[in-house]
Amino acid sequence: MEIDKVRLDASLARLHHQVPSQVELAKLVSEVVGAVTEIFDLAGAGVLLVDADRALRSIAASDSTGALLERVQEEFGEGPCVESFIVDEIVVSNDITIDDRWPRVTPALTAGGVRAVLGVPVRLGGGPIGTLNVADNQVRQWTASERDAIVHFGGVLENLLLAGLIADRNDRLARQLQYALDYRVPIERAVGYLMATMRTDPVSAFERLRRTARDERRRVSELAEEILAGRRSL
Repeated sequence: MEIDKVRLDASLARLHHQVPSQVELAKLVSEVVGAVTEIFDLAGAGVLLVDADRALRSIAASDSTGALLERVQEEFGEGPCVESFIVDEIVVSNDITIDDRWPRVTPALTAGGVRAVLGVPVRLGGGPIGTLNVADNQVRQWTASERDAIVHFGGVLENLLLAGLIADRNDRLARQLQYALDYRVPIERAVGYLMATMRTDPVSAFERLRRTARDERRRVSELAEEILAGRRSL
């Protein structure tokens, strides 16, 4: 897709000048998601954030397609956006119907009309705390210019979240953001420990941690801390 650079620059500039101390943080995140969807003519978009209970939780979605993209990956703990968070890099699928990397989420996404997906890590405090996720309802060859531009939107989101923290807000999303910063490190370290002891890849280790916590109806963060303290093995 050919990007309208004038509209792109205007959208980025407008978002850059938003002030979290004056506008509800959740509204600003929703504005980023809406702007990405509009500029790139997408079927949907959303944001996943580290969560102490479920590992990753949706905090914003542009519409029903964006909500489906988030909900399915949150439920199964796998997908391009989950993987983007785990490996801390852009993860792309031009057509999930022929992509065998995420077999459990593909049927639900396909049934909901999702065909192409791109996940961009959102970073704070030296590492990823979530992802900005976009989807199209047709096969899409994500161009280098599109990837770069969506990364810029991810950067805007990072700046807004950081400004929200600095503003010492006490609204729901600001508290979720602080939880993400508090619990990201033990979850990351537990994943690294499981990779070494189980001799597996980061995505499989993350899913093992998340699935065990879910099966035992426990918080992912608590299980991670027990593993690191040597009080639990998987």
